[in-house]
Amino acid sequence: MEQNTRYKLEEVPLAKLQKVGIQQDFISKMEKKELTDFLNGFRSDKLYTINAQINDENYRIPAKIRLQREGEEIKIRIHPIQRLHIPDSFMGHAFSKEERDTLLKDRNLGKVIEMQDFNGKKDKYYIGIDPKTNEIIPLKQKNIQVADKIKGVSLSAAQKEKLSKGEKVQLKGMTGRNEKKFSATLQIDPAVRNIRFTDFKNEKVATQKKEQAQDKKNTKSMKVG
Repeated sequence: MEQNTRYKLEEVPLAKLQKVGIQQDFISKMEKKELTDFLNGFRSDKLYTINAQINDENYRIPAKIRLQREGEEIKIRIHPIQRLHIPDSFMGHAFSKEERDTLLKDRNLGKVIEMQDFNGKKDKYYIGIDPKTNEIIPLKQKNIQVADKIKGVSLSAAQKEKLSKGEKVQLKGMTGRNEKKFSATLQIDPAVRNIRFTDFKNEKVATQKKEQAQDKKNTKSMKVG
């Protein structure tokens, strides 16, 4: 495997992973993208069952894992499933009631806000909720580039700007893997660090339904002489 990641494969602390209950062969079971993301320090896509001690009791709980360097040591960070909770403030930003409601409902803030990292450096971020762990996920706006074309459809300047701002964009005429045309709602999702597609519609089926509805309407309006 070509190494162009933050951590090298041989740097993964397998002994520490085994200590928390993850078998050393888990890497060989990762898909290529998941492994690349993991070696770049991002949370794993999958949930792994790990050892945990809560109130002096031993448990096996599902959690995401990631790598983090502290000095010369590479550690394993655990991200267990937690209760969905939107705090009053996060990374220096005080959430308004409307923002809290939006996060709880859509699991995506739908806009870009300025926040500061642990070093006090300010930057613009997207905010989302991890669908598996319920964690708040920040993603720097500058780390996402909206392509000029998505699934064969060229985006207008207005559509690119809306996506870049974290807003939803409806796009029609896209081509799927099966060469069928479809439409969907697009939005940058911090939890997957990419554009998420929702509200899929097969355009041929949608067109047929529209034509059938129109035919039915025309039939009702016909007069018998």
